[in-house]
Amino acid sequence: MSETLTSSVDKICQETDCSEKIAELTPEQRHLFKSFTYCPYCAEEMTLVCNLCHEQLNSADFKFCPWCGAAFE
Repeated sequence: MSETLTSSVDKICQETDCSEKIAELTPEQRHLFKSFTYCPYCAEEMTLVCNLCHEQLNSADFKFCPWCGAAFE
């Protein structure tokens, strides 16, 4: 029997400069950041990704990652 992988959906900004700034935020600030639609640093739309394989997702409604098969919590 295979073990079921679990993951979560994250929102990220794909700009390198923004990713560095986001990494410097406190855990509480990063949690709040995930609720944003647009990046407050560059105004680009945030991208949904699987936290396990980091592949881009088209919908936050997916129950499983179409790339790695992980179940979203």
